[in-house]
Amino acid sequence: MKKYRLAFSIIGTISPRMAAKTFLHFFSKPPRRTFRHHHLTLRQSAAESNTPLTAYAFSKQQINVKTYSWGNSGPRILLLHGWGGSALDFGHMVNTLVDNGYQVISFDQPAHGFSTGKNSNMIQWMHVIRAILEKYPGIYGIIGHSFGGLAATLTLAREQVYVPKLIIIAASISAPAIFDEAYDLMQLDNKVRKVIPGIVREKLKDDIATMDMHQQFRQVKTNRMLFIYDENDEIISPKQSAYFLEQHPEVEGFAIRGEGHYKIIRDQQVLDKIVNYLQEK
Repeated sequence: MKKYRLAFSIIGTISPRMAAKTFLHFFSKPPRRTFRHHHLTLRQSAAESNTPLTAYAFSKQQINVKTYSWGNSGPRILLLHGWGGSALDFGHMVNTLVDNGYQVISFDQPAHGFSTGKNSNMIQWMHVIRAILEKYPGIYGIIGHSFGGLAATLTLAREQVYVPKLIIIAASISAPAIFDEAYDLMQLDNKVRKVIPGIVREKLKDDIATMDMHQQFRQVKTNRMLFIYDENDEIISPKQSAYFLEQHPEVEGFAIRGEGHYKIIRDQQVLDKIVNYLQEK
């Protein structure tokens, strides 16, 4: 981490804009990961396809999104993984939902899992989610983990798409807050920080400041919303999650004391709660 801080400091002294572009490239590159036997077993059990899409709504560049489905009938549920994750992380949830009569759809976001690309970002994630919702009409519920929960909520707020039920798990709340944390981690100079939103608007045709669940909440097009979080979460502050629920009492909250940010998606309490919530009228 020290070498990155030093590099940003040196580049920022020469050119804040160059440092900002370097930061955005670094920030938009998901970590490498490996897949274990249980991931590959889940993949083998799926009906798998490549979904060709444009990289962005404003772009003609083509990407291939690896898409998976499990189950042949029942209400459709769309699962959205988090940053650095994959649809194949949802093994316990896929099996639970299929066993309870649901058809499950999921996919690897660009630059994740078995989809193409080296870099990605929230703007692209929202574009892809909308495209998948159009490809699979009649989605009954979305379940989004971490960054995927924020992406799901913002997509339903900003795009002309709707689902009856939205479930977010250990979700990020605000893209601006994520950027601020990264700025502090990398010790970016204020001159560099000020340049970044303009580059995003120029290159990606969007505004970081608007990507906040508190700000967009009233526009979310869903009938019901469930927010699940772990009081032992080491990635997303439990206080942040509790504050969101305090500010939006119409959202149902469900807190556990489990094993943290990543294992929450296979916690039995969480799986039982999700099935019960989906079955409620």
